[in-house]
Amino acid sequence: MFGLDYVRGVLSVAPFLVCLAWSTEPRTWTKTLRITSLFSACLFAASCWVPQVAAWGCVPWFAVGCLLAFTNLSRAWSQSSFQAAPICRLAASVYLPVGAVWAFFDQIGFQPLGFSGVIVLLTGVHFHYAGFALPWLTSKLAASPGNKLSPLSVWGVILGVPLVAVGITGTQLNLPNWVETAAVTILSGAALAVSYETLRFAGQQTGATKILFTLSGCALAGGMALALLYGWRPFLSLSWVTIPVMYTLHGTLNSWGFCLPGILGWKVRRP
Repeated sequence: MFGLDYVRGVLSVAPFLVCLAWSTEPRTWTKTLRITSLFSACLFAASCWVPQVAAWGCVPWFAVGCLLAFTNLSRAWSQSSFQAAPICRLAASVYLPVGAVWAFFDQIGFQPLGFSGVIVLLTGVHFHYAGFALPWLTSKLAASPGNKLSPLSVWGVILGVPLVAVGITGTQLNLPNWVETAAVTILSGAALAVSYETLRFAGQQTGATKILFTLSGCALAGGMALALLYGWRPFLSLSWVTIPVMYTLHGTLNSWGFCLPGILGWKVRRP
C-alpha cells in the first residue's frame, strides 16, 4: 500500500487538473483567471510539500474557488435554470472551495470533531476529485448530444458528494452504520451509471479521444465498486477493505484513472 505522501501528492496536483478542466471552457477560462488560477495552483502544490509555505499556500486557491462558485451561482440565479446538467456543473464549483478548506485544516493540523489526520487529508482529496471532477465530468456528459444519462443519476452525483461527507461524519459521531452505507450507495450507484454512459460515449469517439474516455469509464467503474464495498463493510464483514486499501486503489483509480483521462478527453475532443 502507498503511504500518506502519495495521498498528499494526489492532492497537490488536483488544482492543475481543475485548471485543465477550466481550459476547455473559453468563456470561463479568461486570461485573468488563467494567470490567477495557475499561480494559486502552484502555491497550493507547494503548501503540500514546503513547510515554509504550509497552510497559507491554500488560501489563494480557496479564494479562486470561491470566486468561481460565486460567479456560477450568480449566473445560475440570473438564468433560473434548474436542469440537472447546469446544476451539476454549479455543484462542482461550489464543492471546490470546500476541498481547499480541508486541505488548509490538514496543513495546520486541525482535526474537527475528532477526525484523524488521515481523514482530514482524504476529505480535502475527496472534495477536489469526487467533489469537483466527478460533477464536472458528469455535467459535460449530460450536456452532450445523444447522451442517455438519466437526470436521476446526475442528481445522485450532485447530492451524493455531500451525503458521503455527512455519512462519514455520522459514523464519527456514532450514528448507525446504515447512514454512511446509504450515502455511499447513492453516490456509487450514480457514478456507476456515469461510468456506463462514459463507455457508451467512448464508443462514439475515435482515436485518442476514444481511448481516453474508455480508460476513464473503466477506472470509474472499478473505483466506485471499491467504494460500494467500503460502504457496506459493516454488513458484509469485509475486513480487507481498509482506509489504506481505499486511498491506494480507489484513490488511484479515481484520480489518475478516471479524472485525468476524462478531463484530457474533453480537452482533445473535437465536436
